[in-house]
Amino acid sequence: MDQVEEKYIFRGYFENELKRLGLKRNQVSAILGCTAPTLKDRIDNPGKFTINEIKKLENNGFDIKKRLI
Repeated sequence: MDQVEEKYIFRGYFENELKRLGLKRNQVSAILGCTAPTLKDRIDNPGKFTINEIKKLENNGFDIKKRLI
């Protein structure tokens, strides 16, 4: 699987998590303390999420760690 495929797979998973939790991207940006463009960059390049950001997402109900490792 190449990087482009991984990007789209993670984006789909992230969007499903948003729906499951009833969150919007701007709410997740606020949780992470980042701007909307930064969140988009993280979603497009999941390896850029910091440990602290991953913990914040998990603390807010995201089941995300297994998708990033």
